[in-house]
Amino acid sequence: MFKKNNSKSVFDNSKLDNYFREIYELKQFKIWFFSGLFFLINGGWLGLQYFMDSSGHIPDSLSMTIMGMLTCFFMAILRFKQGLPVIQKQIKLSANHLVIESIDTLRVKAEKSQRAYLGTGYRYGPEHSSSMYRIAALPSTRRSISVPALFRPYVKYDEEVTEILGGEPFIMGLGNEQPVTVRHDIYRAHVLMTGLPGTGKTTILKIVALNKLWSNKNCLLVILDPKNTPELRMALKGEMARQGRPQDFHYFAPANASQSIVVDCLANYTRSTEIATRIINTIPGGGSSGDVFKAFCWERVNQIVQAMEFVGEKPTLMRIRHNLREGLDKLVEATIDKYFENQFGDNWFSNLQSRLQALSKDMLEAKCKYYTSVMSRDNPNPSVSGIIDQYTQDPNAVRAKTGSLMAVLEQLCSEPLGRLLSPTDHGVMDNNPRVVNLRDLSQSGGVLYMATDGLTDPIIAGAISKLVSSAVAAASAERYNFGTGDEPEVGFMVDEAHNAICESILDTLAVGRQSKFWLCLSTQSIPDMIEKTSQATADRITGLCANTIAFRSEDKVTREFVAEKFNHADITQESTMRSNATHSSDKFSEYGGGSGVRSQAVERQLFPPWLVGSLPNLQAICSFSNGDKILLRLPVEPRD
Repeated sequence: MFKKNNSKSVFDNSKLDNYFREIYELKQFKIWFFSGLFFLINGGWLGLQYFMDSSGHIPDSLSMTIMGMLTCFFMAILRFKQGLPVIQKQIKLSANHLVIESIDTLRVKAEKSQRAYLGTGYRYGPEHSSSMYRIAALPSTRRSISVPALFRPYVKYDEEVTEILGGEPFIMGLGNEQPVTVRHDIYRAHVLMTGLPGTGKTTILKIVALNKLWSNKNCLLVILDPKNTPELRMALKGEMARQGRPQDFHYFAPANASQSIVVDCLANYTRSTEIATRIINTIPGGGSSGDVFKAFCWERVNQIVQAMEFVGEKPTLMRIRHNLREGLDKLVEATIDKYFENQFGDNWFSNLQSRLQALSKDMLEAKCKYYTSVMSRDNPNPSVSGIIDQYTQDPNAVRAKTGSLMAVLEQLCSEPLGRLLSPTDHGVMDNNPRVVNLRDLSQSGGVLYMATDGLTDPIIAGAISKLVSSAVAAASAERYNFGTGDEPEVGFMVDEAHNAICESILDTLAVGRQSKFWLCLSTQSIPDMIEKTSQATADRITGLCANTIAFRSEDKVTREFVAEKFNHADITQESTMRSNATHSSDKFSEYGGGSGVRSQAVERQLFPPWLVGSLPNLQAICSFSNGDKILLRLPVEPRD
């Protein structure tokens, strides 16, 4: 990860107090400098008199003036050199700065190292933790460092940037920053990102995604972004254009339907029952009672899908919704007619007409009765039996049990989503490039950027995210059944992941590695996931993601989760002791006193929870699957 060992702390713990003192060398520099300036002016006057005197003898006063001037300037330079390292260390511990690098610069560094370049930082260890505890115990005046004007050209100091980034600047200053690179395959252990808004989660998502595209290996990136971040979208689009593959950047945006592609999330499936599972996974959980209703909804959807496949109709969200609401009669009739045609041939109606009319005046009801009373005993068909069972149910009872299902379908079929998630047969058969599905994309590679518009409609954005998550899980499962092992790697990156969590995401986290699927989940806090799912589900997610990138967090649960990644260690704690032994009646020579420093090892957390809440923006503490604990500073693009 690092070219050389940078784990050693750059500060001597015994001198940490010295790094926050007043710069006394500056006062001495001023005295020596102005003294030298005085000698220079005085010597200039004496020199002028000497040149006007033609005697040729250098007066002793001029010689002494020159010696005094040289001595003063020498001491001024010496004090300046002694004071500069102190102010540099003060700034390193008290000020922050931005690392500004263009995407081209990042790409050059990544390609040169043949690894994923994340930014700069250092490997965090007990030696840094010891210094951290010492600095944290210093008075608050340590944050009030003022850089003298004389030293400003020689140090990185911007008071405004430090204030904007916030947090404790000394955290990054504890170590020697070097480029941070990781192996490209480290993400196959999945990544969990946490942090407050504006701390850098979108920036690290962009860096991780771009590094994957720079790895010289074909891959597919599926990115769910509820904010439709222009910086992230344009960076990925620009990279695909740079590689000569602009057609492989696919943009899905309900808020910009005219430029959006159509994503068929029901296209790839091995068994038709997967479609029902995929749709039901978008329904929010409701405990044990909710599971009963979800099971009933699954049965309704599966019966519709089985019947549609039986009559040769392609399942789409729009068609499933139509058949559940107002098209059930026609679907039932088409299914029974197809069954009778298979059983009795093309002339089945003329042969059965008299029998059907004897059963009921309503022809559809007669067909259902004839199937259930005659045909189902010897020649049953699951598709026909299922759709007839649904048709004969009490409509009011069905509506009461399928309310959540119909609500989800309304969300996914409302315009313009109806056109963007349910392609027509015409568009699919014509190989319309605006119609894509996860199965084909996982074979060809590229970028599928899905802006779910979660700020304006978080409910629909969550439903889209869960539907896409189920489609990704289905594509991963298909590789287990029919894959050759040569397929491209697939990265599924989800911002605001707590809105997309469903059973499919958990399945992909658990078994997606073998099929070359990896997930990168970004959320503001662990309680967000708990509130949307449950404590057990949140624990499963944190347990399945071996890589953690944590930015500043303010909630207790997230802080403690990050701190536990670092465990405890024996930290050296030093205490200063002073003593004296004297009495007013003692003689002067009998005075006794002493001082000393006592060191002892105390078990403390390497990275305590409160420190997670003190991280500046664009800085993260990382725990990678290879065991590295890295304090990371992210680069940012230059602004025009």
